Amino acid sequence: MQTVTLIINELPYKNNKAWNALRLAEALSDQSARVNVFLLEDGVDAGKVNQDTQEKKYNLETMVKELAGRGIPFLACKTCLTSCGMSREKLIDGVKVGGMSDLAKWVVESDNVLVF
Repeated sequence: MQTVTLIINELPYKNNKAWNALRLAEALSDQSARVNVFLLEDGVDAGKVNQDTQEKKYNLETMVKELAGRGIPFLACKTCLTSCGMSREKLIDGVKVGGMSDLAKWVVESDNVLVF
């Protein structure tokens, strides 16, 4: 089984990159790939509760919940959370806190790594 790690590192509603990353995660999961999602830099906002969708037609919070419910692991960078002033309590259920060593492990174990 192929393993793909997706790194989201931009503000979630600034553009459609986070949305496209989560759509790809769903499609890869549908094709039986193992998928990991790491939220880095401003991308940690894609893992928080009570998101302001900024009038987009999609809701990343809902998407993250659905994907995490499928068993796709989500990690939010601990250092980035601190830099953004976000506490663990503001994370969606299913999004865990991780560090660079966790991302490094995923990268080494992955067949492909994509950055959004």
